[in-house]
Amino acid sequence: MVKPQPVNSSLPAAGKRIRLNREVICEAAAKLLAETDAATFSVRALGERLGVDATAFYRHFADKDDLLRELGDRSLAPATRGFEATDDPRDDIRRMCLGLRRTLLRNQVGLSITSLGPTRRANELKITEVLLDALLRAGLKTERAAIVYHVFIEYTVGSATLDAPLAAKGAQRGATYRRWRADYRQLVPSEYPAINSAYRSLYPSSDQVFEAGLGALVETLVPPPATLRWVP
Repeated sequence: MVKPQPVNSSLPAAGKRIRLNREVICEAAAKLLAETDAATFSVRALGERLGVDATAFYRHFADKDDLLRELGDRSLAPATRGFEATDDPRDDIRRMCLGLRRTLLRNQVGLSITSLGPTRRANELKITEVLLDALLRAGLKTERAAIVYHVFIEYTVGSATLDAPLAAKGAQRGATYRRWRADYRQLVPSEYPAINSAYRSLYPSSDQVFEAGLGALVETLVPPPATLRWVP
């Protein structure tokens, strides 16, 4: 598990009057969301956390959805930072999906927000543009490219959502997997012969599982680069 990097807090020390701005609000909201979730998050609770009247929030954000979309999009920044498309659409799709999943697992507050829907802001728009552009360059027609885009997004975000609880436990993951395999080992072989033959290999690295599935999707859904032919 990647440990969060220390940041300089923009929140004032206790007892000092707060100067409200978008950065202060976003930082406080992220901390509050880490204790709750996007579904139960409220502007009133945020106001209490900041020690201000909740109505002050609306001078900086239109509403709760506006704030959540901003937080969600900020969480996606590592997936887009420095990303450059190449002349290989398949590789672009692989790299973007791997980076997006890694980013979501490292910021589970962002995952809880983005799993509710697209932010429709800068980072999410770049992810969408990169994937759609790669699919179109690979030769898919527009309607087919849109369907396949959703396949990759839902597979990636869904994988991160399923893996997030164990990812948060870090070193405990291996012990959890061993306990699960031990339970399968206790099954009666004659009743579960397939499980009996495979239980030692069940629950490998979640990264390995994701990459295997992503590779299969790419190979199946994205046409390979056209073979260049030499004409004498």
